[in-house]
Amino acid sequence: SSGINAEYGKKTYTGVTTKKLNWQSIPVKNIQKTTFWAKTREMDLESQDLFESLSEEFAAKVAKETGPALAVAKKKVKELKVIDPKASQNFGILLNSSLKGLSFEELRVLILKCDDSSLSPSVMESLLRFLPSGEDMASLRLLKDEYDELCTAEQFAFMLSNIPRIEPRLQAMVFKKKFYEEAKEIKPDLTYVIAACEELKTSEKFGKCLELILLIGNYMNSGSRNAESYGFKLNFLTKLSNTKAHDNRSNMLHFLANLLESRYPQWVNFRDDLRNLEKARRVSDDQLSKQLRGMKKSLNNLKKELEFHKNPESIDDRFGTEMNAFLKFANDEYEKLEATYTNMGKCVAEIISFYGEDPKKTNSEEFFSDIVTFCNDFESARVENTKMKEAKKREEKQKELKEKEKRKKEQREKERKDFIIDQQGEGEGVLDDLMDALKTGQAYNRDNRRQKQRQNREGKGNRNLQRGRSQTGHSQSPRHKNNSDNQDALDSILNSTPTRTERRQRANTRGESKASEALQRVRAL
Repeated sequence: SSGINAEYGKKTYTGVTTKKLNWQSIPVKNIQKTTFWAKTREMDLESQDLFESLSEEFAAKVAKETGPALAVAKKKVKELKVIDPKASQNFGILLNSSLKGLSFEELRVLILKCDDSSLSPSVMESLLRFLPSGEDMASLRLLKDEYDELCTAEQFAFMLSNIPRIEPRLQAMVFKKKFYEEAKEIKPDLTYVIAACEELKTSEKFGKCLELILLIGNYMNSGSRNAESYGFKLNFLTKLSNTKAHDNRSNMLHFLANLLESRYPQWVNFRDDLRNLEKARRVSDDQLSKQLRGMKKSLNNLKKELEFHKNPESIDDRFGTEMNAFLKFANDEYEKLEATYTNMGKCVAEIISFYGEDPKKTNSEEFFSDIVTFCNDFESARVENTKMKEAKKREEKQKELKEKEKRKKEQREKERKDFIIDQQGEGEGVLDDLMDALKTGQAYNRDNRRQKQRQNREGKGNRNLQRGRSQTGHSQSPRHKNNSDNQDALDSILNSTPTRTERRQRANTRGESKASEALQRVRAL
């Protein structure tokens, strides 16, 4: 029995025009004494203000109609007779979306004729999910005379229930529609895997790269349990980056990339030989197997279903004709796919064995993925190597600029020191010159020297004047004249030759000039 207190019932509210809350009620029989709902007394929370607020905030939109339309709006809602509310809601959504525009009769004819031009696989799968149970459909068929009294959802369900073998019919139509798409997807996947196996087996570049890694590993593993190995599992390729260099800035992948680029450039682009590997690793053997098994099962089911359609009940029923033709095509196509899949499995087993591993323990997806990961990591290492080289060049250039600037600074410092030393030397020389000038008196004889110069110039003038007078005042004989000319020449020579006094004066002048320059340099210091 229910755990609800019989004295505490639920109140019925009338005249409410708010929007509805679409919850799913718990049946009274499921509410026991220990449940939360057995103890609720929500009516104690009633208040007129609350109800008015709800009516205002969540008022339902009511269409204002007049005349016949108003009469329809007031028409009593038809109650469900067979199907449950959830199924009714699902049918309503389907009829107002994917099947909108199609009448029940048009849809019935499409299904009978197996015409899927207007029916997508998703729509047909929805119909299959929403189909009433066999018992409900039998009950619906009994309501033929009450069809007009059924709600729209039940009228739709009634139409479906009257299509012969509706469920297997829809299943066959879905299989036919999806078969072409699945076959189109499976074919290239099988091709990718077979091609990738061939590439891994024939790529000389990839093989040489593995040999080089084996050499490096045996050298580095010398003295360990992994020394002198004849091979390694290819999943190790994804772990090369775990071996760090001493500076922790690079790893074995960077080393391998540098090695191949510098010494074996003919092998460095080995990934170009493995063009189908990326696509092959996305192919799931389990998924392919599942798809093919599903095809096989659906083909067998269709073959059995056709036994029930040898004598169609309606002229519109073309299930037997359409599906027999499809079955023949689908069988042929499936056999080709199955043969290719078998060949693919053989190729995968051979390539795994080719690299010394157990095909029963090695998953093809992981096998291909490990190699793809290695290829991608290797290319990333190449890019990083280029960046590191460029960074190193920049560092070296900056270092060179710093060294150059340092040398310039040192040169400027040296020149400054040399200048100071030179200035100090010149200062000492200037002082020496100044002391000499002071000792000889040359620094004090400027005025005396100028006076003596004036006297010498005046003496020379007087002598020249007297000589001119003697020449104009007396006539001379040719002999005397010759003697006079000789005398004049001698005087000219004597006059042009500096006297001892003049030489002394010139020396004093030079000494004075030197002393003056020395004084100026002293002042400059």
